[in-house]
Amino acid sequence: MNFLLLIISLIIITFFLYFQFYYQDSIAEFSLLNFIITNVQLLFLSFNMDVDYDWVQIINAENITNNYNNNPTILINNNSHYGDALEDYISIGAWAPLNNSLILEQLNEEEQKNAIHVLLNQGFHEYYFPMNNFQDRESANLTERLLKSAEQTTLKIIIILRPPSEGNSDTNYDWKGWIKYFNSLERKYPNSFQGFTIDDFNWISTRNDTKFVNNIDFMEHSNLRKALDNKDKDIKFYPTTYFEGIGTEKISAKYDDYIEGLVVASGCYYDISILEKELTLFSEIFEKPIKYVVYPTITYNYSKKGYNPPTDRLIQATLSIASNSSTTITATTTTTATPAIVQGLVIWHDIDNPVIHDYLVNKGNKQYLSEISNAKKLQIREENHEGQKISNTDNLTQKSSSVPDIRQDMGCQDWSTRYNKAYNLWNDLSQQEKEKNKWKKEILQILRKEK
Repeated sequence: MNFLLLIISLIIITFFLYFQFYYQDSIAEFSLLNFIITNVQLLFLSFNMDVDYDWVQIINAENITNNYNNNPTILINNNSHYGDALEDYISIGAWAPLNNSLILEQLNEEEQKNAIHVLLNQGFHEYYFPMNNFQDRESANLTERLLKSAEQTTLKIIIILRPPSEGNSDTNYDWKGWIKYFNSLERKYPNSFQGFTIDDFNWISTRNDTKFVNNIDFMEHSNLRKALDNKDKDIKFYPTTYFEGIGTEKISAKYDDYIEGLVVASGCYYDISILEKELTLFSEIFEKPIKYVVYPTITYNYSKKGYNPPTDRLIQATLSIASNSSTTITATTTTTATPAIVQGLVIWHDIDNPVIHDYLVNKGNKQYLSEISNAKKLQIREENHEGQKISNTDNLTQKSSSVPDIRQDMGCQDWSTRYNKAYNLWNDLSQQEKEKNKWKKEILQILRKEK
């Protein structure tokens, strides 16, 4: 029966493609080879009595119909398998979504499984959610239910731990206990549980009830590193690190052996004129995979100053820079490929934003990538034009998001100067000097900012 249905499906699809080619003005773009391979996989599965139903679901989830520019397009997504060694692979993470139907940890089992497949079909590979206390039975049960639901899928779960600047009286900072708990989760759910991040790792606390102004000083005081000694090697730790943070040099010097990569964010995300330089420097300093945070909606620090939400063009420009930084570049004189700078994007909260949706659907479309590249050029040109206002029509009743205002209000001009100076110093080094790594101390000293 499965074989018959497959043959019928192939006939229908063949007719559809014929019709598109011969009776439509628009051109249907698709990878015929990948399309055939995918359906052959399904054909072989139909002969197998021990068919893995979840694998069939994964194959089906990779076939995405794309209506970019109203041109019917069939895209076969070859990069959906998490962990594939593909040069152009970039993981997409959802950080604590705003959409109630996609807050996985709060859903019942059936809703949870459906929502997981929705996320996978949309193009997400990772899901980040906050956890406050591993000793809280209700919280622990919700976490295990989510991991169990995701275990037979390709979705990877990453737990967010809150620093003192975001925690409350119930937040647990028993790092030894957390690591023991994570080790147990990894043994029970090795496919779905990827690891954890500590948010705002090198950020500051503006609260009056925290002992330390700098979160990283609290990490040292509370013996985080000692606890990390007992972390199982398969559990990945990605501290959330800011370009403009305090104590970046401590992360490099003291935590390098414990981290598998970095979730990197920018406090100056309204000003992306030096983002490529920042990503390059962080990649060279840490020599770890980077997952870059994209803000499709406004954060508290900007909203309290009356700024507008990020414009569509700003989001597109950010996606363009991060996506280009994720592309592996092969040197012309050798056969060695330069590792990608950005190996993942983390979409903060508003994963339903239309700009994000367009990117997920069209990130393999050359015309679309060209358009967001043009958006990047326009954005940077206006940011670099002193006094030029970034066009913003989203909410004209609020404060105009001009670059001069942002650079002054948020201290971004100082950081721009620092990163330009550091990048120029690094860029002028010979390849031999770069390989010796002595330059890192000087670069980190330029980027170092006391509290």
